[in-house]
Amino acid sequence: MKRPTLGVNMIIRDEAENLPKSLAPVMSLCDEAVVVDTGSRDGSKALARSYGARVFDFPWRGDFAAARNQALCSARTDYVLWLDADNNIPPAGFEALREALPPVNGPPAVLMCAERVLPQGDLLWQKRVFPKSPGVLFRGTVHEQLTHPEWMAVRLVDAEITHWGYADPAEARRKGERNLRLLLEAPGTLEGDFYHLYQTGRTLMNLRRFAEARGFLQRAAQSQTANMSLWSHAVILLSECWKHLGDQARAEAALRSLAAMRPGYGPGRYFLGRLLYGTGKAAEAGPELAAALELGLADPGWGASPERLSFTCASLLGRILSESGDEAGAERAYRRALGFSPANPEPRVALAELALVAGRTVQARELLGKALELAPFHRKARHLARELSGGPA
Repeated sequence: MKRPTLGVNMIIRDEAENLPKSLAPVMSLCDEAVVVDTGSRDGSKALARSYGARVFDFPWRGDFAAARNQALCSARTDYVLWLDADNNIPPAGFEALREALPPVNGPPAVLMCAERVLPQGDLLWQKRVFPKSPGVLFRGTVHEQLTHPEWMAVRLVDAEITHWGYADPAEARRKGERNLRLLLEAPGTLEGDFYHLYQTGRTLMNLRRFAEARGFLQRAAQSQTANMSLWSHAVILLSECWKHLGDQARAEAALRSLAAMRPGYGPGRYFLGRLLYGTGKAAEAGPELAAALELGLADPGWGASPERLSFTCASLLGRILSESGDEAGAERAYRRALGFSPANPEPRVALAELALVAGRTVQARELLGKALELAPFHRKARHLARELSGGPA
């Protein structure tokens, strides 16, 4: 059974530092690489050519989708994998994508795989491989999205792409300010398109411009969209805006509306529980957090990190149960937190404190020993360890 050819598409500008980590490793794996340069001055074009890529110039017009579509037009392979210059896919992941391609004479399909965003570890699913076919193209000025005919199948593939371009705070802010300028001028934003409103609000949130973000997120939350994942995130961000602006009542109302609309949505229940606890409503917060853990906290549509959110959710639930006197429930919650993040010392310290209250000194000593191995200068762990040894507190 003959498999179709698979190429790589990339758009770049001044990426000479990143190309050895992103483009070079895939050159021996793909059938071709197409690089569209939008105005590099650092030797990126020559470097890409030295790897064997076909390089094309495309004058920058403030539209990432336009540049991405130009690269697609220049592709000669049956299927295309799009990568950014700050992306890397390991050989095993690339081969998994190749193996998942339909036969040459079979119906075409779009392949999705995970993107891991560094350093925070957020995980989102993206349409990364697609056929070179009429009706398949990118839309969106910033954070462009692949669009394709509805009849085309979409398949999930167990492959992960690493994205490190926002790891440096200064670079992340520079990109955020650039993206904001483009979004504010984009026709989609001016026309009230949900995706553009959402991305503009999200970008303003990342830049901590909460008063400005609120208006865009309110409009996004009131817009029509089939993407319930991004709509839910818009409501969560709107709640965060209200919280930062000091209006806890509106922050809670936004999250309660989300919970009413999507009661089985774990991240929404988590953010509601966290807000309730922060406003002194611990008795109401506990059931929301417990429900969130049971429902699950992953939403790969907008990049929620299930490990991080689950750890925080279980840890906060443990604190609430401990404060209410439910030590057995608190211990279960802290052990769940430990399962989500074994290298974090906090659950062990909390469990050691519960063990001390219950008189289980051997267990407490063992937990504290491991916590101090992980974090030798952890203040509370050292304080409890001194108490156990009979030294001064």
